[in-house]
Amino acid sequence: MMVHIFTLFWNQKRKYGGMFVEQVVVFIVLLFCFVNSGKTLSRYYTPGMLDTENVLCFGTESKLDGDSLTPEETEKMMRGLCERLRKHSVVEAVSECAFFVPYVRPEGMNPKDSLGYGEKRIQIYVKGADEYTAELFKIEMEEGEWLSNGMLENGTYSAVITRQLSEQFGWHEILGRCISLNGRVYTIVGVIAGLKQEAREESHPVLILPYEECGYAGWPEFVVRVQEGKEKTFSKLLDREFARLFMGSNQEISLFSLKSLKVTTMLSDIVNMGAMIIPVLFLLVFTFIGTLGLFWLYSSKRRKEFALRIVVGSTPRGLYCFVVSESLLLSVLALLPGMVLFCFVYPFDPVHLSALGCACLVMILFSVFSAWWPAYKVARVNPVEAMREV
Repeated sequence: MMVHIFTLFWNQKRKYGGMFVEQVVVFIVLLFCFVNSGKTLSRYYTPGMLDTENVLCFGTESKLDGDSLTPEETEKMMRGLCERLRKHSVVEAVSECAFFVPYVRPEGMNPKDSLGYGEKRIQIYVKGADEYTAELFKIEMEEGEWLSNGMLENGTYSAVITRQLSEQFGWHEILGRCISLNGRVYTIVGVIAGLKQEAREESHPVLILPYEECGYAGWPEFVVRVQEGKEKTFSKLLDREFARLFMGSNQEISLFSLKSLKVTTMLSDIVNMGAMIIPVLFLLVFTFIGTLGLFWLYSSKRRKEFALRIVVGSTPRGLYCFVVSESLLLSVLALLPGMVLFCFVYPFDPVHLSALGCACLVMILFSVFSAWWPAYKVARVNPVEAMREV
């Protein structure tokens, strides 16, 4: 049957050529769409995204009236506020950190430093955290343990790194290594899979130091994890405790949800994906309608041919399979130019191969469904009536 279909394509190349070119274009556009969507999704699911469910960030802002407080006085009082908040049952964890909270700013706006080990030197991001940060963001350790307060027994301070940092240096045995940064020595006590400031980006090499020792203690970020559904209760609690500690000062409290901030930062990605996917869907729908119409029209013109096939022994099921096979084989041939282009443009990794597989699957389903109705009508041809037609 395949040989017969190829012969039919060659004899009717003008009629089938238009559908072939149309499907080649659709496949290439689909492939491009799936590749870009796959890249975005793969970056989203790379390790390092922090758990920000029920996590709120709070801080102080200066107002015109009231007694002025220095930054040092403000931070000291904010630490006292954190201690008060930890005593309430609605609060699960409170943390003070530096440049650690995600979605507040792009990673590129956070401070960078240069870390050397042996003859190699790489660029890293340095972040500060306290002993509560891992519990608050539900960070899972791949190796070792989280940061500890104070100096270690060997006279150094603890540090946690991301897996990306160890891979950059090619380390296999990581725990217990001593590294030096800005004249201070740290001992690596733990490794995490990654740390992402933006959901759509991949993790970078990151060095996490105790908040007081990271060099950015003047830039505190205060975060809290509350019980599910207790955000309003915590907001009232925060206002009450803040008013007690900061009464008469020129400071006022602000509070925002990291979950809502995450959604806001991802809106641009959603809009960009929509701007790419919606036109592709329209193209696919219109191509489907056009291919369906052409197959239907072409099948209607071949009623006598199909009637003769039934007379010489073809079954309705055989005719149905013949028409669907025509459409399927045409689509498979249309995949070949796109697959050749794929081999020259994209690498053979799981993301790109998955995108290629999805595009091929959509085209195969597209071809089967576009030929379903014409094949159904062909299978019901009445040979006597078809032979009487002029």
